[in-house]
Amino acid sequence: MPVLLLGVSLPDKKLVRIALTYFYGIGHKTAQKLCSKFSIHDTCKISDLTESQLNAISLELNNMTIESDLRRQVRNNILHHRAIGNYKGKRHAMGYPVRGQRTSTNAKTARKLNGKWLKSFTTLTNPAITSTSSSSNVFIKPRIPLMTHFKPFENFFSKFF
Repeated sequence: MPVLLLGVSLPDKKLVRIALTYFYGIGHKTAQKLCSKFSIHDTCKISDLTESQLNAISLELNNMTIESDLRRQVRNNILHHRAIGNYKGKRHAMGYPVRGQRTSTNAKTARKLNGKWLKSFTTLTNPAITSTSSSSNVFIKPRIPLMTHFKPFENFFSKFF
């Protein structure tokens, strides 16, 4: 039966150092450090832990920034870069790789990860529909997603709209 620890279900057949990596923000090194801190053997499984060891691990994990707190912190950092309009923020906004990777090929991961930020901010549409009447022809500008409501991108998007 899986053990529920801080809202994360840990399978009882897994090694402790592997099961701790189920938490968002805990990698193999941090899990190994936690195991050595509480003198848990490398081949110990979750089902072999005592109640006091589980309580000690949960107390230690409470003091760390993991799961939703870490996700919120990462999201706020990205939004901060977008708000101040620096290079990283613009790359996040356009869905491109942020750390200098090439874009002609091998940018699928960046488009997948950074694109979700783009989708969440392009939901606003252009409320201004311009109509110019010249005789019977009426030109209506199509409703397109805008990101110009974001101050740092005004100059960038003014070239296109």
